[in-house]
Amino acid sequence: MTLSAESRKQFRKILEDMRSELVEEVRAQIKRSRERDYVGDLADYATSDMIADYAHMFGERLQQRLQMIDDALEAIEDGDYGLCEECDEPINEKRLQLMPFARFCVRCQSELERQAKMRGETFTDISLMDSRYRPEAGSE
Repeated sequence: MTLSAESRKQFRKILEDMRSELVEEVRAQIKRSRERDYVGDLADYATSDMIADYAHMFGERLQQRLQMIDDALEAIEDGDYGLCEECDEPINEKRLQLMPFARFCVRCQSELERQAKMRGETFTDISLMDSRYRPEAGSE
């Protein structure tokens, strides 16, 4: 069953709100990183380097999440939103409510994660989610 026009409209709003929050978060991070320039001792510099490394890693995750949101918004425009990229079956609407930028149905997501684990890799589609959008264990 494909999503109704009203559901697509609601998901577009949710995704646009998420995107706005992320953009604000990125702006705040940039501002904080610019404010960190100060003179201090070696320990201060070591801490500053560690914070800069963390900020860089955090920034990459934000960029990846932002890309996933943009991809979902594009899929809404193209009419492909809510379809699994692996099997082309509809993604359960409850799953989309929990993770509006989901690209895979639960079955395919689980299989891709299993395959990645066997290769010693991490499949990042779910790991990029903000905790407030993370589905509870056992839910679809």
